[in-house]
Amino acid sequence: MADPIIKIGSKGPAVKNAQKALNNRGAWLTVDGIFGSLTRNAVIDYQTYRSSGQYWALSYPLKVDGIVGPATWSRLTPPVIKKKSTGNAVRLLQEILKDFAYPPFDPGVVDGKFGPQTESAVKEFQDWWPLTVDGIVGQETWAALWS
Repeated sequence: MADPIIKIGSKGPAVKNAQKALNNRGAWLTVDGIFGSLTRNAVIDYQTYRSSGQYWALSYPLKVDGIVGPATWSRLTPPVIKKKSTGNAVRLLQEILKDFAYPPFDPGVVDGKFGPQTESAVKEFQDWWPLTVDGIVGQETWAALWS
């Protein structure tokens, strides 16, 4: 089931998930499940830094609207990915790792395919952060990467 669109006035577990993910990326929200003005402002800040023309937009810029819809969810809570995964989340991971410009984190070609070089780059990043070194990009690794 896809995450619901949440905005001012929304309440519940999806709001808590968004608040936790925003906190993992530098916000200072009370995780109360209530989408009020502080949560909206944190969403706007998050979206602004990842909007078109901004450094962190990469190839997945966000619209700045204060609403957590599909595009914002995909950056804020990307899926768990690992070796043999393919798609946009892998491409985002590869772009972020390549952006470090640090050879051990280089995933190789940004092609959306989670192969051996991407796995090696993830493990190097996880060891450096430090995270569990398993080559699997779950929520902790995504948060450390500031997706």
